[in-house]
Amino acid sequence: MQSKAPPRWRSRLILCVLAIAAVFLMACGAAATTAPETGSSSEVAKPGALAIPATKGSDSSAPKASGSSAPKASGSSAPTAEPKPTAIPAAITSSRDNIIFATSEEPTTLGAASPYCGGNIQNTVCDDIASDPLTWIDDQNDFQVVGLTGIEGWEQLGPNRWQFKLRDNVKFHNGAPWNATQAKYWIDFFGDEETSGNFNSNDFSFHGVIGGEVVDDLTLDVVCGKACPILPRTTIFTKFQDVGWFESASEEEIELMTVGLGPYKIVEWRSGIEVELEIFEDYNPNPATVYSRAPTIQHVFQVWRNEPLVRAAMIQAGEADWAEIALEHRDMVPQWKSGTNNEVYVYAIDTVHHPELRKKDVREALALSVDCPLLMETVFDNLLECYGNVSQTGTVGITPENSADYGYDPARARELLEKANYNPDNEIVLNIRANRIPKDIEYGESIVTFWRDAGINAKLSVIDSAVRANISRSNCGHKRTREEFAAAAGDDLHEKCASLGPGAPIFSSMNLTESATSTESLDFSRQGILRNSCYSRSSGVCFSDHEEMINTANATPTGPERTRLMTLIADRVHNDFLIYGNFQVVQIYGMSEFLDWNPTYAPRIRANTFFYTQ
Repeated sequence: MQSKAPPRWRSRLILCVLAIAAVFLMACGAAATTAPETGSSSEVAKPGALAIPATKGSDSSAPKASGSSAPKASGSSAPTAEPKPTAIPAAITSSRDNIIFATSEEPTTLGAASPYCGGNIQNTVCDDIASDPLTWIDDQNDFQVVGLTGIEGWEQLGPNRWQFKLRDNVKFHNGAPWNATQAKYWIDFFGDEETSGNFNSNDFSFHGVIGGEVVDDLTLDVVCGKACPILPRTTIFTKFQDVGWFESASEEEIELMTVGLGPYKIVEWRSGIEVELEIFEDYNPNPATVYSRAPTIQHVFQVWRNEPLVRAAMIQAGEADWAEIALEHRDMVPQWKSGTNNEVYVYAIDTVHHPELRKKDVREALALSVDCPLLMETVFDNLLECYGNVSQTGTVGITPENSADYGYDPARARELLEKANYNPDNEIVLNIRANRIPKDIEYGESIVTFWRDAGINAKLSVIDSAVRANISRSNCGHKRTREEFAAAAGDDLHEKCASLGPGAPIFSSMNLTESATSTESLDFSRQGILRNSCYSRSSGVCFSDHEEMINTANATPTGPERTRLMTLIADRVHNDFLIYGNFQVVQIYGMSEFLDWNPTYAPRIRANTFFYTQ
């Protein structure tokens, strides 16, 4: 159907959002391409790359987002997964010994074991700078899974068992030795469903239940709670700290410090001002990847400013060297680069507890009542397309069909509301936090106005991050055990979830809650566990057959069958309107003159890859 809003609505919308145009950049996917990894024949698609008009400091007239090379299908039916070495530039030195990077928010924590150490850039210190996770996806080397400082290689020994060979002469920041006993502690910590499953979903939602078994000082077996054929691809957020320090640290110290394996160690968090780090002189580079090369800049400082214009001005004035900026500010900085940040901006939907949102027809009406192409035209000057799923292009399971826009059909939306016996007394609330992405408030206001125009009683609620976190985690799976599910009334998981009611901490429906959610593993299993499972704190979805589909697909080795099963799950997410998809996110980075750095395919910063050419 042609995208055309009623005249009174169109004029109202244009006045509301015209000023937003081109403020920030997002992109949807490229065409599918076959990209087999060794031992794999899966068909996947490229992460999105957007051609942007040339400006001073840009790399080309149409710079590509980092990660625009085709990602490989994860894992293999073969038992071994030895990464190939990447050629590392020899004798890299930096002409400057400090760098200041500016993020949009202050870190929520610096502690790698904290439940607040998420995958957002403001928390990159605990995730990627002071920490080296177990594995890493190398987008400069055909998206292979590689080890960082602590890992030599791995081998699959059985459906649910992998053996990891640890590297010798690796130390934590306090000088404590890295070994299999240390590794086991953290594999157990992040693999425990009752702790990490409820509180550290950024890690747990990739791999599920895992545990470690020490073979010898430098050999560790990782045993999964169920079959885990792509495990090394799902341990990219599994971090390590010295156990001796951690067990003696206070709760405050655990939030303020990471005594990890990363290329930089924390000096001090000056609350409200900056975080200071210094080079870890004993860092042991792994020749398998450029992401584990030796750091060259002596001191790293993280500062934060809420407004992208301010961050761009800081780079222009020489007060910062790297920052996330808006598209329209790229002329202000000496150089800029665009990169995919691996996120899809979605509204998670309570499909269980809300009396209207649990109706498929109402969820479909929400989708059909919004003229997404008009929003893309008015807000983003047709630089992007609408997107209809929860994982980005390039993820195993995502196809052009199951990520397509639903179209604009307000007449059909009203028919569906009538068919569903929609009751407008049951208000639908869209909960968002401000500045998760630029102009998210104005975008949310436009969405809600479309819904109201279709006869839906909806409102926008703008809340701070802590309140939003409580609302989004109030689902039946939050802080509830599988035993509680089993004992609940009902014949299947959906009924049991409904009878349990929303969970802690607010015990009420999350309605619709925004999230810029990521799938760094490039496999839909991440979103199966995180956004589609009854047992996840971040899911508004709970269906027995859906849970079974997820479990079966996750246990299937990489190849055509895994792709087929993941596609079926992604199809259902799209066709049953289980997630309200908006668009894929692409970030613009401003940089000081002579700073050398390339974005990754995901929003992660390895400070050891920064250096100055002069």
